[in-house]
Amino acid sequence: MLHVLGYLYGCHGQAKRGAAYLLIAAQLSPGNAGVLRTLAHLLILDGEADKALATIARLETLEGMDLPTLALLKSRALLVAGRKAEAHNGLRSFLSHRAAE
Repeated sequence: MLHVLGYLYGCHGQAKRGAAYLLIAAQLSPGNAGVLRTLAHLLILDGEADKALATIARLETLEGMDLPTLALLKSRALLVAGRKAEAHNGLRSFLSHRAAE
């Protein structure tokens, strides 16, 4: 329920409030990759790139870095953090995985 509330708040322009719900959901279910992905997305929307990157690092330990969508999410966080070269490399990685499919 907290995941859904966080997602809905984020969809309606209230990323900070949505992230608060998702932080609670992540504490209750720390291994839930869906909650962590949504949390990282909302943190990016809210401009909290460092927190988003920390959340993505947690996801990488749960799922591995072989998921192309995780590379895309990480590149968006890097772009918000002002690390354009790394963001560009992440986007290239995503596109190369996508082309291989």
